[in-house]
Amino acid sequence: MISGVLRRLGEQASLRAFSSSSSSPRAAAPPPRSSSGFPPYRLIERDYLAEAQEKFARLERLYHIGQKNAWDGRAVLKMLLEKHGGIRPLPREKKEAIARIFSVILWGELAAWNVSADIAESLEDVEAKMAASGQVFDEARHFYTMRDYLLELGIEIPPLDGFTRAVLIDILETESILEKLIGMQLLVENIAVNLFRAVAKSRIEPVLADLMPYFEQDEARHVGLGVLYLPSKLRAISRLESLELQLFQLKVSTFVVWGTVLLRDSFEALGVDLNSTFTHGLKNQLEIFASMGRFEGGTRGIYVPTGLLARMNDLAIELYFPRASAPRPAWMKAVHGVMGEVARGCEHVLKWTA
Repeated sequence: MISGVLRRLGEQASLRAFSSSSSSPRAAAPPPRSSSGFPPYRLIERDYLAEAQEKFARLERLYHIGQKNAWDGRAVLKMLLEKHGGIRPLPREKKEAIARIFSVILWGELAAWNVSADIAESLEDVEAKMAASGQVFDEARHFYTMRDYLLELGIEIPPLDGFTRAVLIDILETESILEKLIGMQLLVENIAVNLFRAVAKSRIEPVLADLMPYFEQDEARHVGLGVLYLPSKLRAISRLESLELQLFQLKVSTFVVWGTVLLRDSFEALGVDLNSTFTHGLKNQLEIFASMGRFEGGTRGIYVPTGLLARMNDLAIELYFPRASAPRPAWMKAVHGVMGEVARGCEHVLKWTA
């Protein structure tokens, strides 16, 4: 049902459509997983266990930390509503801005729920499977909590933009576990962490601002699964597979930027500094890659901008999302206008070809 719901994201105009249980005719069932090697007896062999305990001790801790820090979404939301006397009265345009931005978060959490379940099913190493299984429960909690908050907000939720929808469906439908891990654990989760911090800092709506740290603590832990597990798998890939992974990463990153261009006015309405958000996000991304580099296999197959490419990224952020205090000359406003038109045109093409 989750996958079927997500495939209809572009056509859904409000949360009321979520109640539908019909399945998209395009939703093809995944090929059956072979059980000929079940049970995997090596999981109880002493030599394997000795190696696994040393190799995946940190992954196991992610699971136990998640269990220890689990929170009740409905109870937390109820507590915050009582603390602040309900949702702060806001002008309609600000409510619409929240709805546009958190439509992306809502459906992103639904996709992450499905993807983490796929990852948990696919992994054989017990400790990594434990960490991924813990994430399934986290993402389910994030989805229903955000859904309940948006219903409290009392405004219709717009359809998901074409760029984000394309990214989420690519990650959902890929058969590559590496693409799922890179796309969701390293890219989408990192973006989410930085967005949650930015929204909490803006304090545009107190209930939402106080809710964000709960989401952030979980998402930061989810990034850890990719950092700790991926290097050992990346060391075995071929040059062609490495190139394919880098192209996949570039596509995800590019579509995220263009999706943000479409939402620029909404972020500005909420006082979210996109320049700071992207700058810190890029810094965190490089720190994640540096952490992976300490493990055997490192960042093979990961696009890591350095030198001139890193400088071009910095310049692109300054052009696409200038600092709030920076002057915006006529030529820059013209560029932003063209970018907006291009983004909307590309979005129509994406929706038409979906």
